[in-house]
Amino acid sequence: MDEYVNEYQILIVDNDPNQLKIITGYLIENNPDLKLLISTNGKSAYEIARRNKPDLILMDWEMPVMNGIDSIKLLKADESTMEIPVIMITGTHNDTDRLKEALDSGAIDFLNKPFNSIELIARINTQLRNIEIFRKLLSQKEVISNHEKELIAKEKLILQAEVLHQQKQLTMNTVNILKQAQQLQSITEEITALLPHSTEEGKRKIKSIISMLNDRSSERMWNEFEACFEKVHSGFYEKLVEKIPDITMREKRLCAFLKMNMSTKEIASITFQSPNSIDVGKHRLRKKVKIQSDEDFTNFIISL
Repeated sequence: MDEYVNEYQILIVDNDPNQLKIITGYLIENNPDLKLLISTNGKSAYEIARRNKPDLILMDWEMPVMNGIDSIKLLKADESTMEIPVIMITGTHNDTDRLKEALDSGAIDFLNKPFNSIELIARINTQLRNIEIFRKLLSQKEVISNHEKELIAKEKLILQAEVLHQQKQLTMNTVNILKQAQQLQSITEEITALLPHSTEEGKRKIKSIISMLNDRSSERMWNEFEACFEKVHSGFYEKLVEKIPDITMREKRLCAFLKMNMSTKEIASITFQSPNSIDVGKHRLRKKVKIQSDEDFTNFIISL
């Protein structure tokens, strides 16, 4: 018998002491290190198999308490023992129909009594080689599974690093937008201060310049912001529209800032609106989704 068989244990089930002596003698002579378990009926065989999980069972057919067929059916119905291969050994049921019954019950092979040591060892070796192949396949599957897990973990780390980078970029873009908004506000205030000293035509031109500055700056800032925002919070706008179908573009942008947990003052600076206008906008949105408080509404937006 092959050397690897040392690692296996075999359960021998037979109520005939002489038969047990013959089988154990063959196995011990062929491999003294092989672990053998003994049972004298099908019921105790099932209990021993549940406790010890042998690699192979040699099952006699006719036995007291419970015969081999009923024992095999129990083994195959139990998830903890259903994979254990069973070789049926019979000296009385050797016609085709009864052998078919043994195989149908779950036996993987059968031996007719009397048998010689060569035939017994050959049948056992065949099943143990199959078990060895199965174990190697499981081992290879485990290696592949572990490798896949490592790849998934690495991909996850890369994705997390990318998301972190995008979040930092979004934060930097938001800070830059705030700075630009403040600078634009200062320029606008300085230009506005010229209004009392200008003619009517001059006032008209000054107001036109202020409007143009605000429009161009706003469009550029929004394009930069939304491109980065959608990378970090992918699918946010789709979820938002699903929850609030009649939401406007201005309200979408307000929700984007709330998603970033920005304050009313910060949002007002970026959008060139007064804090009061921002509060009014949040109030309208709360009414659409029937949420009472600003805090609950902000938590609702952050959860999307």
